[in-house]
Amino acid sequence: MIKLPLKLFLLLLLFNSCNKVDITTQPKMYVRIMGENSWGYNDEKGNAIIPLGKYKFLNPIDDKGMILAELKNKHGYIDIHENIIIPFEYDDIGLFSQELALVEKNKKFGYVNRRGKIIIPIQFDNESHFQKTGLALVKKNNLYGFINKKGKEIIQIIYQNADETTFDSLVTLEKKGKWAFFDYTGKQKTDFIYDEITTSKIKLNAKEGNTFWKNGLILVRKNGRIGYLDKNLKELVPFGKYDSGERFNQNKLAIVSKKNHYGIINEFGKEIIKTEYDTIEHPTEYYNDSDIFAGRKNNYFVLFDEKGNKVSDQIKEFHFDGCKLGNKYKKIYQIKSLSGSYGVIDDAGNTLIPCIYDEIQDFHGDNNTIVKYKGKFGIIGSNNKIVYPIDNDNIYTWKDIDYFIINKNQKAGILDKNLRIVLKFDYQDLSPCHYDTNRFIAKQYDKYGVIDKMGRIIIPFEYSEMSNWVEYGPGSNYHFVTKNNKKGLITKEEKIVIPIIYDSLFYHNDNTIILSKSGKYGVVTIKNKTVIPFVYEKIYTDLSFFSKKKETEFYVLQKGKYSIVNNKNQIIKENLSKAEVENKFSYLN
Repeated sequence: MIKLPLKLFLLLLLFNSCNKVDITTQPKMYVRIMGENSWGYNDEKGNAIIPLGKYKFLNPIDDKGMILAELKNKHGYIDIHENIIIPFEYDDIGLFSQELALVEKNKKFGYVNRRGKIIIPIQFDNESHFQKTGLALVKKNNLYGFINKKGKEIIQIIYQNADETTFDSLVTLEKKGKWAFFDYTGKQKTDFIYDEITTSKIKLNAKEGNTFWKNGLILVRKNGRIGYLDKNLKELVPFGKYDSGERFNQNKLAIVSKKNHYGIINEFGKEIIKTEYDTIEHPTEYYNDSDIFAGRKNNYFVLFDEKGNKVSDQIKEFHFDGCKLGNKYKKIYQIKSLSGSYGVIDDAGNTLIPCIYDEIQDFHGDNNTIVKYKGKFGIIGSNNKIVYPIDNDNIYTWKDIDYFIINKNQKAGILDKNLRIVLKFDYQDLSPCHYDTNRFIAKQYDKYGVIDKMGRIIIPFEYSEMSNWVEYGPGSNYHFVTKNNKKGLITKEEKIVIPIIYDSLFYHNDNTIILSKSGKYGVVTIKNKTVIPFVYEKIYTDLSFFSKKKETEFYVLQKGKYSIVNNKNQIIKENLSKAEVENKFSYLN
């Protein structure tokens, strides 16, 4: 039986900084403040009421004007005037629940009231809190039971294990490896016959917790077979009817299987989706399991909504998306038909865009998106109306930029998201700079430069090549460039860092740029500091993501012989096989 640490109950209130306290003195508003390893309180004018430097932790003021506090590694309660209400004699203390707070001392637990009086002696081995049942699950001498708020054992502490839920009036206990149900009065409701009794997650009245039966039925296991019980603990789905089953979700549905075929049952045990699918699962939506169901049969998927209604049939692939339809946001699914074409449906199964396109990019919550049809690109609305002709060689955008880059007939231009021209089609190519998506590497008259969205020239069009690397490139300040067949490095302000005089350039990392000039190779840093002098006929080094060496090693060729040197040009190993070295680095040639 695993219980959440007592500290976690404080997190619900941790970031509330202002509290109104029902006292007669002014001011009535206090602001909790945090310093270096200490907490305090100011009044609404900024005057210190509880100064920093004394208390290691102070919780927000509760509705009775009490503040949970930590002082010299001990815990207690004070009021806003630092009057001690519960003495600082506990190793830990919890928030009040049903007017009792859990306390810990010498690794044992008990309960105190708001006056600090011990109501339930400090004798238990576990942290526990009183639930809706009015009971708390306690552990003593490695055995479990339940007590009420007066400390009376409602269910004796004699069982191997126990479980409870947030919202139900039932609890479960284990004896000799079998489980049984009890009610909140301690009355045993079933025999000890179950191998396993499960709970499921639920949210009620904005509170998250768990339940045995409020989601529909209780999944239990007996003699290695599963079955489902109703809230009266009657067997509603017989043991052995299904080979496997899941807990009921908050929509009161559960996935079941029989002879390796899957279906879905409702809270009455009825199959609303027959057990005829190879798999049924909740697909992942934004890193969480969705409420919808995806069933696979043979070579296609079938989608069902959260109520088990069929949304789409015989699709090859799908993924989640969202768009604006008019002024409203709508959840949608991008789908791929068995023939390989793409379309869009909404979460009710209505076709928004028929499966006719070669590609459809995600809407990302917008009205429009890019499509490819018969090898050409255009832009359509979420209502499938063409808003920009499908006759372009390429169009691209992505989630965080507010424009489209259009390529057509070897010309490139830019439209904003309202399809107005931002940059005319005066360029051979356009690519956003990775360090500023409102600047572009542009190609004009077979030369590259950098412009902004207004078309103003930032770096003149005088380079035959210009890098725009992101993942393995030289960072946000630089461009590798080629001019008059020579290579070098400039900043985004066109300041020359590595002169444009080299015949070849290989960027390895900021400390390793291999250059050649007049048939000689050397190595410099991104600041143009020489690492290896230009005296070698060839230089190789392992790529960073291949090499396991802590120190960069350079394979250098001099007078027809290969050696290995370090970044101080000191020889590590001599007389390497020329064939072996050149075969090792053949991927760089």
